[in-house]
Amino acid sequence: MADIMAWHTSKTPKQSRNSAVMTKPKPKPQSALEAVRVALEHEEQKRTGELKPIEVLKVAFCAFQAHAFLPIAQPNALAESSDRAALRRGTQAAMDRLLFNVNYWRSAYEDRIVDACASKEDAEELLAAICAWNTHTMKLNTLYEPQVKDMFERFCPPLVENNRRGNAASDARGKGPVADFVLQAKSIMPHLSPEKRSALEGIVADVEAEAKVYSRFQEQNTLDALYELLPAWCLQDKIELVIADWWNDADVIQYVAQRLCDKFVQLGHAEVYCTYYKDMVNEALDGYMKELDDVPAEMQSKSLDELLNMLSAARRNHPDCETDGYGSGLPAWLNYKEQLIWNMLVCAIYGPKHARPFMADSLQDEPFNSSAASSDVITSMAKNAYTRYVDSRQASMADAEYGSFDQLPEDLHRSSVERIVSFPEMLKTLGYRIVPSASCYPEQRIAALAPSEIEVLAILEHRRWCEERKAAGWCFAKFKDIEGKKSPYLTEWESLPERAREWNRCTARDIPLLLEAEGLAISR
Repeated sequence: MADIMAWHTSKTPKQSRNSAVMTKPKPKPQSALEAVRVALEHEEQKRTGELKPIEVLKVAFCAFQAHAFLPIAQPNALAESSDRAALRRGTQAAMDRLLFNVNYWRSAYEDRIVDACASKEDAEELLAAICAWNTHTMKLNTLYEPQVKDMFERFCPPLVENNRRGNAASDARGKGPVADFVLQAKSIMPHLSPEKRSALEGIVADVEAEAKVYSRFQEQNTLDALYELLPAWCLQDKIELVIADWWNDADVIQYVAQRLCDKFVQLGHAEVYCTYYKDMVNEALDGYMKELDDVPAEMQSKSLDELLNMLSAARRNHPDCETDGYGSGLPAWLNYKEQLIWNMLVCAIYGPKHARPFMADSLQDEPFNSSAASSDVITSMAKNAYTRYVDSRQASMADAEYGSFDQLPEDLHRSSVERIVSFPEMLKTLGYRIVPSASCYPEQRIAALAPSEIEVLAILEHRRWCEERKAAGWCFAKFKDIEGKKSPYLTEWESLPERAREWNRCTARDIPLLLEAEGLAISR
């Protein structure tokens, strides 16, 4: 795809049929910020406001790159991959691959590969082999939101193996960037000098060792994996995704974050999440700019496994690392930078409710306080909960009195909302809290409640419901009478029929799933 900054390259003079009038080239923007602004306005106008958030990010970063374009990044380099060359020019196809981390292996090892080769041909063949995606565009403009997420999750954690069927008699090419690179490297090694061969063997060993680490993450939730990997990538300081100069341009990042926030509002995301998102980007950016410094050389020399172990230990020793950093053993800028990258990239794909906060508690109760009971977050959860209730009734061959949440009478509608509002207090009795998913470390997340915890919550919910019904003028009776406000379930837990107890247990059992659908999680 053509460069997003069409004015950056000289234009061929156009001549009309009837005259020899030449078209004046557009002036190059004076700053990266102006280039980004002009590019986004042009693209929004061309697409009539249909840009996805991730496309806002792509267009902005393409414009930044094109504005800073240098014809030759490393004049003395033996070779350069087509992917890196396209990134320097700011082409959209290459930026797609960067944002989705498609060519992680090329990005992480290109310099070492080129240095280990004796000829340009060898370097180009190795760089082509280690790329997962070289030619076709990803066509983000044609993908729906779930497809965008699927594409991101295909390459994060980094792709190690394609796991697709092939000819057993083949040389195993096409099985993934790691396998293809190793095969190509082994074919080149025999004609290299001892020094070059040793260097290439070292790269192969490092790639294979790193691939084993990433294989451990393949079955893990993508965002949980990225939560662990992103700070390690920042410390390695190798891949373009984390070393790009735009992260150091506060004006550009602030402007793009505002455009993303505007897009989130346009797409109907809850105001509380949009405001929080913008605040967290600014917090991370401010902290990063204050602490900005080079990556310590000793960190860059460590293996991925060593860095992950260091980070894991730092999290254990500093449970509040989201707020206070990882401690003196790691750079002060690290948590700011990883949060900044996360809030720009992950939120552009998954939405603003995945913003990484410094103070997770600041959002924890906001969608649940009584004044916000009519918010779209609460309503969405109440609708989801009632839909699950209707489905469970149908599965047990019993009809629900009302087919949908919107059909509920006013008092039952209010009751459904109040049940959702009660979640934080009920979970506090178990020593848990509700936090945004993105602010919850995997080891702290409660994915499913234990049977004993479900029983406690079921009893608490029944007591809450009884108090609510009595306050509304209901009383106990052997048979249900809605008009007379009588119910056989308005009794102590011990006197409830087992089927009624199970309804409350199902309600408690569903809490993690209801929260997850809104980008929230239960945390220890």
